[in-house]
Amino acid sequence: MDTTLRVSKGYGNQVKYAFILPVFFFFFIFVYSPFSFKDYLDVGGKSWTFHLLMLSLIMAGVLALTRLVFSVLYKYVAFKWWHYVVWCFGEALVSSFFFALYISLFYIRSGGMPYFTALSYSFKIIVLTLVYPYVISIAGRVIRNKSADLEDVAKEPEDTLIKFYDEHKRLKLTIDPAAVLFIAADENYIKINYLENDRVKVYQLRNSMKSFEADAARHGFVRCHRSYYVNPRHVRLLSRGKDGIIYTEFIREGVGRIPVSKQYYQKLADML
Repeated sequence: MDTTLRVSKGYGNQVKYAFILPVFFFFFIFVYSPFSFKDYLDVGGKSWTFHLLMLSLIMAGVLALTRLVFSVLYKYVAFKWWHYVVWCFGEALVSSFFFALYISLFYIRSGGMPYFTALSYSFKIIVLTLVYPYVISIAGRVIRNKSADLEDVAKEPEDTLIKFYDEHKRLKLTIDPAAVLFIAADENYIKINYLENDRVKVYQLRNSMKSFEADAARHGFVRCHRSYYVNPRHVRLLSRGKDGIIYTEFIREGVGRIPVSKQYYQKLADML
């Protein structure tokens, strides 16, 4: 659960939850009426199915908004899976606030119901109902991510790996190019910054940046500065610092940032 979250980008891929979850909620409650929900909504001179439909529409509105916020944040924040679980829990809580407001207002005519009593009941119903689609959705996404990783490994022949040699042409490091974050020059050395078991590691060897030019072009790395090559697939965005210099912002937290020269900016920006 501490690994990086990978879900479909864009609001269009997230807004489907604003339809699927309310529909599931409506039919689940309509069929099973857990915790005497049918009797609980028999208030205000309206049928309980009317109230159930209204609550489902309220949930749809809340999810449409929360998923819009999520789709925007996902572009700039490196979510972990446990962050996403907390987000889903928060969606249930926010929906409960509006459910409780709706229910307590209808109960005014029949003597009233304390808002927090309605909130407690609403939250229990929502969590115990939506836990099924949420768990199925999360488990399905984890399985698809794992399957995609295994397929990539199976399809990837050995010659697609990057091989780093020192100045005496001795092989020092062989690595999947997708794991490399960036390459930095440090006087007579180059430093390979890469991910291993979701941790950032650095491997240093004695050689020049020029020795990496051919492999950089073949594996999709981009020169962003005279002292740096960067892997665009790990870059979230480019931002201008207070010093006026443009920097890369990485998807992976804790990597830091590296400068981007003006002459390389446009090529890198077009690849993001």
